[in-house]
Amino acid sequence: MILNINDLLVSISYALDFVEKDVIDNVTDHGKSVAYISARIGKAHNLTDEDLFDLISYALLHDNGMSNVLLHNETSLEDMEKKRIHCIDGERNLEMFPFINKKKNVILYHHEHYDGKGIFGISSSDIPFYSRIIALADCVALKYVGKETIPNIHHYIEDEANKRFDPDIVKTFLEIQSKAEFWCELESMYIEAAVFNIIPNVKINISYKELRDVSQIFSNLIDAKSHFTGNHSKGISERIGILCEYYGYEEEEYWKMRIAADLHDIGKLIIKRSILDKPGKLSENEFFQIKSHTFHTRKVLEKIRGFEEITEWASNHHEKLDGSGYPYGLTKENLDRNSRILACVDIYTALTEERPYREALKHDQTIKIMREMADNNFIDNSIVQDIDTVFKKNSMNQVLSKLNFHHSRKQIEIQGY
Repeated sequence: MILNINDLLVSISYALDFVEKDVIDNVTDHGKSVAYISARIGKAHNLTDEDLFDLISYALLHDNGMSNVLLHNETSLEDMEKKRIHCIDGERNLEMFPFINKKKNVILYHHEHYDGKGIFGISSSDIPFYSRIIALADCVALKYVGKETIPNIHHYIEDEANKRFDPDIVKTFLEIQSKAEFWCELESMYIEAAVFNIIPNVKINISYKELRDVSQIFSNLIDAKSHFTGNHSKGISERIGILCEYYGYEEEEYWKMRIAADLHDIGKLIIKRSILDKPGKLSENEFFQIKSHTFHTRKVLEKIRGFEEITEWASNHHEKLDGSGYPYGLTKENLDRNSRILACVDIYTALTEERPYREALKHDQTIKIMREMADNNFIDNSIVQDIDTVFKKNSMNQVLSKLNFHHSRKQIEIQGY
């Protein structure tokens, strides 16, 4: 397919905004703000279009390792920046992102100080150029959203030259921020347009197999959101792959289904961690918020042109054949076979995972529940039969041997099933 990477960036940055609100509650559009400030600095340094595209991409995605911060119970920016895991995971997550001219360690060192007093102790020109730009842009964006006055931001950045920040980048920033329009563009109503008016438009020809490597950036964010989400998305993707092989799917459809499985729960990024990690039964309002995640999955993925089928399959995984599902209450007439398959595999995986309030169910117990659901016209009986056939023998071993992960706990109750 021809993939517009800008679409992908919009989608990922939208998802990252959700994650960051769990760590820094008053922050919105942080990735876009950092990208905009970085872009203005990059343009002032006469970067080529290709390098400018990569700088903006790195800036938009600089906090993609944020989810694992939540797993370590860091709830403030100060605590977050002291943890290497945020930078290490962020660097690793972007290994497969299609940058034009990939640079090493940009995300790994984006919190380093020019004088070497950052968390890795890297200093001056040993810190990648993009990292030095992003470090300053990150600080400015946070101070601005924190209602720091513009003169105070100006003086702070100026005072930190040769200490926290590269003096050349400080000089550039002080020049470009002197015009009022620079600060006006940072307002939430303008920031997205400001970023995507600057970034060069880049399209690549990429196979769905190759694109699946990129989709795992999303699934890493999803599965790291909570102690109880574990490797849920990866587990579903592996099972979907096994089932698609059983059905004899052609390669393109096979990989599109794997991508849809990776991304089906991306809407959960908007759900507060306090709800995802709640040990007891969810309240009616909390369950309503949980039900909204499939709607948000659709809104994130529909931004990517060429993802129309993937978006449909991923977003329909809680719909029911009788119209009792969510968020749209679709019926069997509106649910194609791949949507039905993903819904069934999601249920099978959830039931065979351990919960805070119960042990993981065995295969036969799970199939019994799913048959009852099929009898009530919730899910497709023929797919339940196929799942029974395919996963009956050593079902967990098939999946876990591929994933190579511990069987983690996932908290969300399967209410409505």
